[in-house]
Formats: sequence, structure tokens, C-alpha cells
Amino acid sequence: MSYGFFFFLSLLLTLAVEIPVLFISVKYLLKLKIQAKEILYWSVFVNLFSLPYLWFVFPLFISSHNYILIGEILVVLIESIILLKVLKINLKNAIILSITANVVSYLAGLIIFR
Repeated sequence: MSYGFFFFLSLLLTLAVEIPVLFISVKYLLKLKIQAKEILYWSVFVNLFSLPYLWFVFPLFISSHNYILIGEILVVLIESIILLKVLKINLKNAIILSITANVVSYLAGLIIFR
């Protein structure tokens, strides 16, 4: 399987997992008053923005054996900043949302692709 095709499958999995996780987390875990369409739109956006960085940009600068850990931390930071700004939520909630979505997505990827 080519790297590009594996990326595409991972993107589909990420969207399938992280969109519902972010939606449920915003509405029921954090109980924030944000419209459903706004949550869905920004869930798609942050993933379409951050995942290519994790797969194609970060590897150019991070060559350590801790690439996944460092890459995921950077993705959480980037997504948290985006969610903080676009959803107009506090930093703590933005970090909680990003960590929750990324942990669930990463674990789903381990289960499906291993």
C-alpha cells in the first residue's frame, strides 16, 4: 500500500472518528452552547488542516524515534489553538477537545491498521 493511499485511508478514519468525538464532547461532555453545524464544520477543518502536517511536514523536521509522540503533541497544540479561536472557547476546553479526539482517533487507527 502506498504512503499516499495509506494517508487517504487514515484521513477517512480520522474524520469518521474525530467528528463524532468532537461533537459529543462539545455537546455532552463540556456542555458548550455551540451550534451543531459550527462544530461539524470546524471538526472537518481542523482535521483537514492538521493531518497533512503530521504526515508530510513534521517528518521533514522530526527524525527521532519519538516522532509519533512529538507529532501528536504538535497536532494537539495546533488544533487547540484553532478550536480556541473559531469556537470562542477557553484554552482548557480547547485542549480537552483536541486531546480527546486525537487519543480516540489514534487508538482507532492502532486497532484498525495493526
